[in-house]
Amino acid sequence: MVKNPNWPQSSLTTLTLPPSSLSSLSFFTSSPGKLPAHTSMDGKGSASASGSALPTLDLNALLGRLTLDKHLETENPFDNNKITPFYQRIFRSLIGAISELESRGITRGYLQPHQIMVGGGPCQFVRAWLLPRPEEDNPTAPTFRKQFDSLVRMILGERDLSNLELNNFLHITASAASGGQSLFNFRQLQWHPILLSSAELPQLVYLVFDHLDMRGTSSWKEDFRQMIQRDVEVRDTVLGVDYFSDVYNLEGPQYYEENALGAFLFSANAISDVNGYIRKAFKQYMTDEEKDNKLMSVEQIFDMLISFFPHMLIDVYDFLVKKGLPIDGVL
Repeated sequence: MVKNPNWPQSSLTTLTLPPSSLSSLSFFTSSPGKLPAHTSMDGKGSASASGSALPTLDLNALLGRLTLDKHLETENPFDNNKITPFYQRIFRSLIGAISELESRGITRGYLQPHQIMVGGGPCQFVRAWLLPRPEEDNPTAPTFRKQFDSLVRMILGERDLSNLELNNFLHITASAASGGQSLFNFRQLQWHPILLSSAELPQLVYLVFDHLDMRGTSSWKEDFRQMIQRDVEVRDTVLGVDYFSDVYNLEGPQYYEENALGAFLFSANAISDVNGYIRKAFKQYMTDEEKDNKLMSVEQIFDMLISFFPHMLIDVYDFLVKKGLPIDGVL
């Protein structure tokens, strides 16, 4: 007997299913990944399949799901030397899955492309998960961190040595795989610059600065200076560049030091202030609409900043990791 729990109690109807229907239902239990391709209702209300055989549809195919090895046959992981949004979301999903497993004491298991299902529809909803979902630690298997490092290198390779973000990402995955960063919160990798979109990258810099400056301790700048020791020519790089010079001159060399901290502080201020100086420059002889056409997008401003300070992104990220700050709580 089958009862529909959504009906009002007073109208519950008991349905008696004939044996033929029960045998049809057993198909779904024994083959949860398949669906009958053609069914029809006979005059007595029982389901019967058309034809002598029972054609089936693959539920995963119907929902647009494929294992990662199938995607690797057709999907290029790079576009202009940047990881595509599709693979960014796959890696971020797997990092989240591994982190969740580690929180339950499951640190070892296999992570091969044919064991990873990818689905979710449009790119912004893409996610990946393990097949089958591990329920206990496998003491004879490699660590998931080691498997992830191997998977990343298999998909991305060593690529271009000038890609600082990619090299930093591979360095971290290798260190985590070897146990060199055993206390490293693996979930932090989800927000590595190589896995962020062009819209998220400026947010990483500006919101981290805002968080530290407004809610951090007064010593965070000294911590940054000590943890990220890199000489950077800030003054000579930005002076002479329209509007960026104005940002620098407002605070001057006493604020923007010639190091990684100075590059970070300048970048955060430039993201918020450059367009203000553009508006000011055209204020006297342009309409508001004309001034808006001269403004730079945040992405354009950020591209300029990265051309000025190539290491700035990984310096900010490394500082967050070394400080143990939860990046998801900042962004």
